[in-house]
Amino acid sequence: MQTSHKISNQWYPKLPIPEPEVPNVLEEYEEKVPPIGTLDYIYYFSKVEGHLPTPIEVSITGSIPYKCPELKWYNFDIYPHKIKITNTGYTVLLGAKWRTERPYLEGGPLLEKHVLSQIHFHWGPNFMKGSEHSVDKRLHPGEMQYGVKADERLECVIEGFPRIIEAKTNTRIGPYPMSRIMPMFYEDYFLYWGTLTTVKGENHVIRWIVPRVILYASTEQMEQFRKLWDPWDNPNMGNFRPLQDVADRHVFFINAHWNQYNSLLPIPRLPEKSISVLSPAYQANPWMLPPQNRVSIPNEAAENNKDNNNNKENKENKGNK
Repeated sequence: MQTSHKISNQWYPKLPIPEPEVPNVLEEYEEKVPPIGTLDYIYYFSKVEGHLPTPIEVSITGSIPYKCPELKWYNFDIYPHKIKITNTGYTVLLGAKWRTERPYLEGGPLLEKHVLSQIHFHWGPNFMKGSEHSVDKRLHPGEMQYGVKADERLECVIEGFPRIIEAKTNTRIGPYPMSRIMPMFYEDYFLYWGTLTTVKGENHVIRWIVPRVILYASTEQMEQFRKLWDPWDNPNMGNFRPLQDVADRHVFFINAHWNQYNSLLPIPRLPEKSISVLSPAYQANPWMLPPQNRVSIPNEAAENNKDNNNNKENKENKGNK
């Protein structure tokens, strides 16, 4: 599953973010190229390279180092009201519903808020292929990672697979916050533009974000994906697309930080702390939080009140002096 976030074989995260449909004929863009270093410069290439096919090979070699603001993850620790996974016959689709505000991304290379829509998975017939993108000319078992031990983040999704063996079936899991299911990052990722053709023949310009951080999946976990049926009641042995030519497109390497000997970063030995934060709406209206997320709020509110009272007392003391 890549995010899509080595031990021997792997799969890593991707965040496809749709943009408007690609025109049938690529028009001539005579507008002035924005200054390098701006977000407008990145967006400019959606117009001149958005028609190019995907997925592609990404690596540090040949990429363009570029600085952006930090990518901000909002509400990914908030528990949804419910989570449903569906075997569409072609992929596993994970969708969730929140009673109030959904998780979303801001900052980084984005000019506007991008709300989480759904998560889906890619896999292959064996441990030599299955991911859509390749990194450093290496394919992986899925658009995630392969390891000796099962990954708990993936396990909370796979536990529902026995109930969706047949195509066009669904079941509920969890609920769990999205931070438990997908890795998060604010630096060290690749970005490029390209088109995605849907099964309905619709073309969309996509901003692909491929982070260096990775997850892993055990042999047993990968086998669970291959047990799911396709629309013809056969095991679905793979749903990845073939690699396309990079051509002369710009692949940006955003906010490089860690070692750059390999394009992918090693799996952390210990679980990392979530980088998700509460949105302004939740901070201003704690009542919107689901019960699972309300435990820490009273303590935080008490601390804030304590600080406010201390500040008030200090001001009064200074006034008395």
